[in-house]
Amino acid sequence: MARVVRVLKLIKKNKRLLLIAYVMSHSLGELSLLIIVWAMCITVAGCVFYYCEVDSNQKVTSGADALWWAVVTMSTVGYGDITPVTFIGKGFSTVFFYIGMVFLALPLTIIVGAFSKQYENKGTWSLNRQENKFNRLYHNSSKDGKEGSGDRERDHA
Repeated sequence: MARVVRVLKLIKKNKRLLLIAYVMSHSLGELSLLIIVWAMCITVAGCVFYYCEVDSNQKVTSGADALWWAVVTMSTVGYGDITPVTFIGKGFSTVFFYIGMVFLALPLTIIVGAFSKQYENKGTWSLNRQENKFNRLYHNSSKDGKEGSGDRERDHA
């Protein structure tokens, strides 16, 4: 818990880190939707791969094997433990790999879009209202409540 408080202190004192925390917190909705779509794509791709490879590939013995292949392929890790052997499976794997590369690029566009929106709306490093919210959160989460009590009194005055 003490380490978390130290990190919060670091963010509190650095406006650039505060900007990153603000942008990430406002991008959570889009990022969580992207994770849900990613999970649905993995499920569909795992099912398709299973039906393409179940009869001719000895490494694909269950749906779990196909889902593992889908996760490894879509994340572009490519362990090589399960590979397609049929022509249809190889073609599907190629298409699915490129879809996975697109999914890896999407979070960056979401975060960069949130940064540019913050710059357009507030100007460069103008985060006074967000900084005050973070300060209140930090002071409310301190262990003994003694840290920053003068700041809270000053904020309410």
